[in-house]
Amino acid sequence: MKETSPTPPSVPSAATSDRYEVIARRYRPRKFDDVVGQEPVAEALRQAILQNRLAHAYLFCGPRGVGKTSMARIFARTLQCPDGENAVPCDQCATCEQIFRGEDSDVTEMDGASHRGIDDIRSLIEHVQYAPSLGPYRIFIIDEVHMLTREAFNSLLKTLEEPPPHVKFIFATTEPERVIPTVLSRCQRFDFASISREDIVRRLGQICQQEGADPQPGLLENIASLADGGMRDAQSLLDQVLSFAGDQPGPDDLDRITGRISSETLSELLSAVDSGDLSAVVEGVTAIFAGGTEASVLTDQIAEALRQRLHIGVGDGWGDEDLEANLLAQEIIQETRQKLRRQDRGDLLLELALMRMGTLRSLVPIRSLTSPEMGAAAGSISRIDSDPHPDRREATVGAETRLPEATISAEQPAQKLPARGAAAAREALRQREGDARSSGVASAISKTDMDPATDGNSPEDQLIDLLRTVDKLLPRMIRLGGKITRADDGWQLQATSELYQALAKDDVRKVLNSWQRKHGSIEIEELPAEADPAPESSGSAERPEIVGQAADIFSSEAKNRGPIRDEDRVQGNN
Repeated sequence: MKETSPTPPSVPSAATSDRYEVIARRYRPRKFDDVVGQEPVAEALRQAILQNRLAHAYLFCGPRGVGKTSMARIFARTLQCPDGENAVPCDQCATCEQIFRGEDSDVTEMDGASHRGIDDIRSLIEHVQYAPSLGPYRIFIIDEVHMLTREAFNSLLKTLEEPPPHVKFIFATTEPERVIPTVLSRCQRFDFASISREDIVRRLGQICQQEGADPQPGLLENIASLADGGMRDAQSLLDQVLSFAGDQPGPDDLDRITGRISSETLSELLSAVDSGDLSAVVEGVTAIFAGGTEASVLTDQIAEALRQRLHIGVGDGWGDEDLEANLLAQEIIQETRQKLRRQDRGDLLLELALMRMGTLRSLVPIRSLTSPEMGAAAGSISRIDSDPHPDRREATVGAETRLPEATISAEQPAQKLPARGAAAAREALRQREGDARSSGVASAISKTDMDPATDGNSPEDQLIDLLRTVDKLLPRMIRLGGKITRADDGWQLQATSELYQALAKDDVRKVLNSWQRKHGSIEIEELPAEADPAPESSGSAERPEIVGQAADIFSSEAKNRGPIRDEDRVQGNN
């Protein structure tokens, strides 16, 4: 990288000048080599001059303060200088000095923000026809060209397409996307990059030497960080801190003039956030705002500190928990940045954001909740009782009956809990829609609607599954009017009179005998008549919720379809 010249020879220093001139103007680049961080653009323009491959219009694009207008002036000086050699202006002749001060009659500079109308462009086009008075070209530099109106752009198109041979246009803009495409297509575009912090620090160090200043360690680095890639902003901050603190400014002086907090205060605040001490966070933020710091300034400092922490943490091998906490904190800060632009109480927004950041460590990742280890640590859970009449079953059996507990372990992952209510009805109907249509029975409800499926692991579940193969209603009758318990010498089944009669059938006895050979004998005890529940008639029995919802859905579908025609009934019978 080429070094910049320390001090322009023809520019007086601040000490010898009658009127003070700011650093950004006093140390403005005068040659291609003086433009810091834009070496590719400078070399391309120099080679175009040496090879006589000059375009009639150029568009310089890039962020503010990176040298676009300075490069345009240097390019104009190089084209107009009578004594220049190897595409380098002499920087000594009257032409070079007049162009640098903006006083040359052949080089016209115009601000597109203040001269954006069609009348301004028409006046410029009138001057295009005049031949240059001294140099070989008439050069027009339009800064902030994106501010021109569409009518002004359109009036300039014809001149841009077929300009006189002695005319050169140089446009500069920070927003090239706002320049109409027909203008873009007629220009050679050069993109200026943001200047690196190292280049800014190096250039500021050279200026401090010329000014006789001795900045304390860390000051120039902080200025370069605040400048955000712009040399003009960095030079303005240096000029301001030198005026405030004299010849030996330090980082604290920069914090005072910019309203920032010190690195120690910022570290204490972030430590309170990391530890989750919300009271300390509130106290720290309140003290910072009481000192006059703006919420936007503090937000920028926190965002930069989190970014630096992330870079250091990645290099040090942070774990997933630390990385996720940092990334979430940065998302919260960026969200707060957006809100600060639309709301007035920035102090409240930032305070809430820091409190949210303070609770990140207590959050439990979702993947840990679904891991086998978490399932094993959770232990066993009781299965949800699907009985729609728990009070009736308690009156019948005389005690609360619970299904065997299902243990969730690493070998047996947790089962998904069944849906209830309307969601359960829709799910059941979706699974059975095809069967119901093919059979012609719109209100058919499968066994899972009448009796929830068992896992088949416990002896009681195995007995219920076996009885279901004989009679689909037996499992439900056992749940409503029976109780299976383990006795000293086997098993005992307490049953109502209705259930007792159903279990006395021959095919049911065969199933019971098969089950007893594997799990031991079972004694069936008929409960007294007074303990029996009230007889249920088919017309007055209360249906389960899911059955009622399913019937309502099917009936509404039937109403929507309308009456069945005779030809449809014949096809269904066939």
